[in-house]
Amino acid sequence: MVTIGLDIGYGAVKAILPDGQTTLFPSIYGQAREIKFKADDIAAKYPGDQISDEAGDWFVGNLALKQLTAGEHLYLRGRSGDEKSVGNEFRLRMAKVAIGKLLARVGGDVVHIRLATGLPVSHMPVAAGLKEMLLGQHVIKTDQADFIANISEVKVMPQPYGTIYRQMLTERGDYNPGHTAARTGVVDVGTYSVDITLDDQGDYIESESDTVESGIYVAQEAIADIYEKTYRNKPKVGDVETILRTRQLKIRGETIYFDQEVEAALEPVRRATIQKMQHLWGAGERIDVIYLSGGGAYFIEDEVRAVYPQAVVVDNAQFANVRGYLNYALLVEKNEGR
Repeated sequence: MVTIGLDIGYGAVKAILPDGQTTLFPSIYGQAREIKFKADDIAAKYPGDQISDEAGDWFVGNLALKQLTAGEHLYLRGRSGDEKSVGNEFRLRMAKVAIGKLLARVGGDVVHIRLATGLPVSHMPVAAGLKEMLLGQHVIKTDQADFIANISEVKVMPQPYGTIYRQMLTERGDYNPGHTAARTGVVDVGTYSVDITLDDQGDYIESESDTVESGIYVAQEAIADIYEKTYRNKPKVGDVETILRTRQLKIRGETIYFDQEVEAALEPVRRATIQKMQHLWGAGERIDVIYLSGGGAYFIEDEVRAVYPQAVVVDNAQFANVRGYLNYALLVEKNEGR
């Protein structure tokens, strides 16, 4: 039995094995096209980014970003009209790619797998449908792997609980004596959602947990709009990400700085996040610690700490949830073995 922590985010897919091996790729795919030149070199550069299933052949992640046009990209953006048939179908394909990447060298005819994963807080009503779709035998056929994944156990939790279990449990699935907080808050800043969760001595507090249908994409779209108005051309996805994270971009051979534009673009994300935190938690005076996680944690850190001084960005914030999913699965594994 192989235990895997799996985080299928709107921006990126993360997965991890107990030995620390990880995979990370953009949550995007599209119908594969024939590459007529240097196909083998390109495949080697993007290992595991080609998958085939009953619906066709697909480019995934960085290969899809590189080789497909924007109109050919398929991805999730917040709630879909029918989560079970649309959203969860997308998540299944991303899960199969992640499993193929992690187990390409391990795979035999059949690999038995235990999965732990999460959903945005307000999307938890579709957890049963996701679990149903993931359970069972799945053919994993990529440019790197060819085996059957028999997923016999799936745990689905509110997404930010991964961060709680990252702090509350050790990487062996034991309780962490260093985590002494009784009431723990998490703000998980993702691409298309900001998830907020409160745990009170191991109890999930539904009334103080929710999702903001916002996220870093709000800032990305604002930056893209500024770029297009300035240069009369749409920026590439990677260029927007570079501007957001480094506040600069080399254009026509010259380094252009975007400090003011980035600050203005991030302001609505910060405002929406803090407003939701205040709505759920008030002044937060009875919350011992607030963990900030997700790929966007650093973009809101200073503003959140000004209102909630007990807030702290967790180490390796982008992988906090997926590491916590794995920690929880290992705890369950130990308890079942007793």
